[in-house]
Amino acid sequence: MLYIALGDGGGADDRDGQEFIGNPIIGHGATGNGQNTGNPLGSLLRIDPTGNNSNNGQYEIPVDNPFAGSDTVLDEIYAYGFRNPFRFSFDSASGALVLADVGQNDIEEVNLIQAGGNYGWGLKEGSFRFEPNGNDAGFVTSAAVSGNFIDPVVQYDHDEGTAIIGGFIYRGSAAPALQQTYIFGDVAKTGSGDGRIFYSDGTQILELGLTERDQPGFWVLGFGQDSDRELYVLGNTTGTPSDTTGAVYKLVPIARFDAAFLEIPAVDVLIDNDMSGVYRARLQLVEGSNPLRFELMQAEKLTENFRGDNALFNQTTSELNLPFVDIVGIGNSISTYAGELQLIPDLPVLTFELKQALLVK
Repeated sequence: MLYIALGDGGGADDRDGQEFIGNPIIGHGATGNGQNTGNPLGSLLRIDPTGNNSNNGQYEIPVDNPFAGSDTVLDEIYAYGFRNPFRFSFDSASGALVLADVGQNDIEEVNLIQAGGNYGWGLKEGSFRFEPNGNDAGFVTSAAVSGNFIDPVVQYDHDEGTAIIGGFIYRGSAAPALQQTYIFGDVAKTGSGDGRIFYSDGTQILELGLTERDQPGFWVLGFGQDSDRELYVLGNTTGTPSDTTGAVYKLVPIARFDAAFLEIPAVDVLIDNDMSGVYRARLQLVEGSNPLRFELMQAEKLTENFRGDNALFNQTTSELNLPFVDIVGIGNSISTYAGELQLIPDLPVLTFELKQALLVK
């Protein structure tokens, strides 16, 4: 089936009136489009593009649509009560439909979609009551609002960002610590190209830790997913669909050392100046060694999609270079280092000795 997410029509507060650029906005009606199930705006639609039983004969209304056959609700509507859905995705494991909805002036939200669900806009923004406030800017309050609405799974206010960018539930293998979390972002915290990347387990929102900077340093505009379920961030430095600054960034986990094991999620192995493969490796600290030595305990060959990530072993020089290694300290504090290790020859187990470690962050 084809799912189509539509915003409420563009007028502030889902009302007719004057838009901020001075042009009149009409078409929202007395109660707004978010709660008007007689038109498709502010809704998530679901159709079968191969059929022909719609009014115009160009597509099919699925028989299991929640309002199929209704006299009062558009047959195409799957869920409604949205302001500006941006964006939605299906979990590749469970099939869950996760939709991010951009707020008006206060709240950004992540919703788990149920067939036929009403998500509240423009009576609610996030889990709060929304007051349109006449010709002035609308706002949220803690007052009760009557109706059968579904609250967001998680939400945040505009102290943290300006517009949510929906992503994916992570089902890749490169970053086990992020498994089953929802990775998403915000276009810019202050509206100045300072986008953010978040993850959530459904109970709290955390910011994804980056290596060389606290935040991406560009406008976050979208997320992508490859055939291995690894994730990508889409962004640019203008915040507009112009110029040539757009780029695709891959989310790559870095190595981690917890005082016992050195975990390397992806290391390129170079032989005779050609890439021979990429591996996940686990090394164990040799107790009492000085300088520190690490024995290879496990190595697993990965697909080519991991090639060129963040670690390199040059078999010719026997050097293992790790540009970023998270060192877990007391109280789970983390410091990030760049490390260089050297393979020690003629030992029964592949063993590397630490040659250099420099604090990065």
